[in-house]
Amino acid sequence: MAIPGLFIDIILVAVAIIIAYVLYKALKTTKKIAVNIIVGFLLIIVTNLLGLTSIPFSFSLSTLVTIIVTALTGVFGALVLIILNIFHLFPF
Repeated sequence: MAIPGLFIDIILVAVAIIIAYVLYKALKTTKKIAVNIIVGFLLIIVTNLLGLTSIPFSFSLSTLVTIIVTALTGVFGALVLIILNIFHLFPF
């Protein structure tokens, strides 16, 4: 009678290991995404403080677009917005 209980315990341990692995991968990916977004915002702030761009800090539609694009795309989106701003192709 001890074998079915042991079999259930083995299955529970295997399921716990699989869940732990999936959570580890998800959190690892989430951490990378969060770092990418934070670096994107810092890049926009630094270029603005250095005078390379003129992205306003006041609330406006262009600031909202900047926040949304950077939040969704991170560093890549920030670089695109900075390049567009330098060449005056996107009015900030």
